[in-house]
Amino acid sequence: MRLNKKFAPVLAVIMMLSIAALPALAARVETLEDLMTAKVGVQSGSVAERIVKLFLTGSSGEVVSFEKVRDIVDALKEQKVDVAVMDETSARYFAITEHESLRLLFREPVSKNLPYAIAFRKGDPFREKVNKALAELKADGTRNKIIAKYIIGNPAPVDIDFNRNENYEKLWVGCAADFPPYDMRDEHGFYGIDIELCAAIAKKLGMELAIADYSFVDLAEALLEGKVDMVCSAVSVNEERKEFLDFSEPYDAEQILMVVLK
Repeated sequence: MRLNKKFAPVLAVIMMLSIAALPALAARVETLEDLMTAKVGVQSGSVAERIVKLFLTGSSGEVVSFEKVRDIVDALKEQKVDVAVMDETSARYFAITEHESLRLLFREPVSKNLPYAIAFRKGDPFREKVNKALAELKADGTRNKIIAKYIIGNPAPVDIDFNRNENYEKLWVGCAADFPPYDMRDEHGFYGIDIELCAAIAKKLGMELAIADYSFVDLAEALLEGKVDMVCSAVSVNEERKEFLDFSEPYDAEQILMVVLK
């Protein structure tokens, strides 16, 4: 059957509108070079955000920043971004909890061996007490047990001893409780690698742990204004941060990976 010529222009318009309505195909990301043309999801204020922005300078790649890591994963699943860039431990956590719908690209890490440490105001002598406690927790294996617990276990806030005692001075720790498995919060309270590590430090120091929850980008300001005694929230040490903060000895080290959908 031949199409009547008078309907041809109408059909052409309909076909063009249909094609325009189709969702754009996600860029396939397998290598660092692929980032140059991709939409990349990162956490606001993170080292991953800074690294990716520098890497994509002059390219057609786009950085999309989110306040919470959970939001990056949701955006990836909804194909609003082509790839997520985050630290390995968080990536592994989401790969497990998201029923293996995510794939971690180990072949080309975005960055390697980023030290995580506790942040203090410049010149704060309290740092040395925390360093001593950290050294003891490393030596007796407590730090390793805490990290392993959150990678292979199913921890909960009720498992953590905050060393509560009305006679103890409080150790106020700032964190961004939206960065699994380091810093988390549910209806029962705070938990995560950082939270439990700080609880162990507080116990060593004879103090009660108290948590102040901020967005990640506001943590440094809260510390500098004296609202918290220290910040422990998967904060990586770099030269830029060392200009206005002091850091403990590292308690962990991470690499930053690309994460894509399977």
